[in-house]
Amino acid sequence: MLKLIENELIKIFKRKNIYILLSIGILIIVGYNLFQKIMIFNDIDIGKQYQRAYSNDTFFLENYNQLNLNEDYENIVERVHLEKYAIENKIQYNILLNSQNNNAPIPADARILLMQIFNNFDIVIIFIVIYLSSIIISEEFHNGTIKNLLTKPHTRIKILLSKILTNTLIIIFVIIFMILFQYLLGGLLFGFNSYSLEAIRYNSFTQSIETMNLIKYMLLIILSKMFMYLLLSSISLLFGIITNNIALDILISLGIYIISTFKTLINNVTKYLFIYNWDISNYLFTTDILIKQSLIISTISLLLIFLLLITIFKNKDIKNI
Repeated sequence: MLKLIENELIKIFKRKNIYILLSIGILIIVGYNLFQKIMIFNDIDIGKQYQRAYSNDTFFLENYNQLNLNEDYENIVERVHLEKYAIENKIQYNILLNSQNNNAPIPADARILLMQIFNNFDIVIIFIVIYLSSIIISEEFHNGTIKNLLTKPHTRIKILLSKILTNTLIIIFVIIFMILFQYLLGGLLFGFNSYSLEAIRYNSFTQSIETMNLIKYMLLIILSKMFMYLLLSSISLLFGIITNNIALDILISLGIYIISTFKTLINNVTKYLFIYNWDISNYLFTTDILIKQSLIISTISLLLIFLLLITIFKNKDIKNI
């Protein structure tokens, strides 16, 4: 098994496309960080910005139905609580993770940009995950190299498991790479001092502010994101086996992800679909019931997709490939 995984990793890291995708990710991160750096005004009074934002957002909440705002009510509620917390505790740095009042923006620092890495660059990680998952099997069938692999003394299940484990390792590598790059770039541009500050989040269920160590927070977010990445990777593997077409596989997998971002499609039935539960980070600061529901649905879905993968791969006819 280890030898199979090693061979898969060697094949992946020999590809130029993986470095091109990582380079594109780096350029996007650099561009965004430089933009945030340019937007900082040295003479800005952050305390007054919080006061102004709190006043505006309180007004928005009180008149939400009349104003027809193109913004979720929950986002404004979160901001109001965080702005109030910042004012009461005389905080002079950005703690607004998910949204800001456009009339009173708070400058970014290294810490908040690190906390926002998945908000801002999730699509980069997802595309890399889908692309690598699509080629790891589809290309084998497309080029016919799967025949050579199956002639060796390895069972089909072992071959498939090696590819799944390789994908998992690559996902972890990409996440760590992106986070470390943002950590270093953010520190160089904005200073490393802000990393000593705690992560501050609003709990929508208890309607209270929660704080925790930044490293602990980042690990928690990474773990809660893994179900989504693993499910997307498994879906790409599944359609790779079924279609033997890399481009079609990528389009289907990306399409499923895009559908999962449409909150308007969530109702009493669809809310139990795995695509609306796989991003467990969305439920971390809500009720335990929602977190448990998301975990159960995601776990069951992942196991079912694995069973489908094994069944289809074991019975795949390769004679005409």
